[in-house]
Amino acid sequence: MSQALGMVRRYPVWAAVILLYAVAGFFSPAMLKPEQILNILQVTAFLGLVASGQTLALLVGGIDLSVAGVVTMTNILATSIMMGQNDRIAWAIACCVSLGLAVGIINGILVAVVRVAPIIATLAMNAILFGAALVYTGGAPFGSSAPAFNTIGQGSLFGFPASALCWLAVSVALAWAMRRTTLGRWIYAVGANETAARFMGVPTRAVLILAYSLSAVLTVLGGLLLTAYIGNPSLGIGNQFLLTSVVAVVVGGTALTGGIGSVLATVAGALFVTELNSFTNIAQVSTGAQYVIQGVLIALSVIVYRLIGVEADAR
Repeated sequence: MSQALGMVRRYPVWAAVILLYAVAGFFSPAMLKPEQILNILQVTAFLGLVASGQTLALLVGGIDLSVAGVVTMTNILATSIMMGQNDRIAWAIACCVSLGLAVGIINGILVAVVRVAPIIATLAMNAILFGAALVYTGGAPFGSSAPAFNTIGQGSLFGFPASALCWLAVSVALAWAMRRTTLGRWIYAVGANETAARFMGVPTRAVLILAYSLSAVLTVLGGLLLTAYIGNPSLGIGNQFLLTSVVAVVVGGTALTGGIGSVLATVAGALFVTELNSFTNIAQVSTGAQYVIQGVLIALSVIVYRLIGVEADAR
């Protein structure tokens, strides 16, 4: 019993995922069907990739509110370049990744060099990207993703959603890099105490720029997977990730103040948020109520992890 409680304290988000799934299965047995589980994994992949990028921004003590605009612009740009033709896939992906890299570098420079508050810099970038999408399309999105590209978002491998495999592979690789590479350790150091990290010889400005660049590129990957899933352009398709990406990361235990958290915990956070959305949709909870629930989850997560931290310190 004590070991079980210890596991819950150490990995509370995974306990929350299991508990929520059990509750959802009790009220709606259809949630327990294998096909529904695979569907949840498939849908979680989009949020999971965006949240992985958001994790990096929060770990360095910032936040990336440009994710909604990045996903929207990725969707608009990819479909308008592909125009349903397989031979344009590589060019479309290259353009989208380049766009994400440029956005991330600009965000990073604004935060690290110009010293603009992260919430202001990234929110401004989000507005710019959404405006650019409107100007580019004239308010009427055009094009479609290529059939071969759609298999990534809609297909499966050995019965497992291809999109989920992509997400999990990226998450595992990123988690390894964060724990085993110098850059990963620098990201944690900058988030914990930027001034101290600078005195220790860490190139803090470069680390901040790299963190925001990786955040944007991972968000682009999430946008590409989502585009492969729906197959068509849609203005504002990224708006759903503005709050949920933060919720997934915070529920996973990443501190809003930086320096504490993990990518693998964000995997659980993304699963939790997707399960919750699926459950509330089945229960016919209104969109407004869903936003309220997400806001409450952020507050409760911060409180719970702070209490766990206080208890650990007391010991």
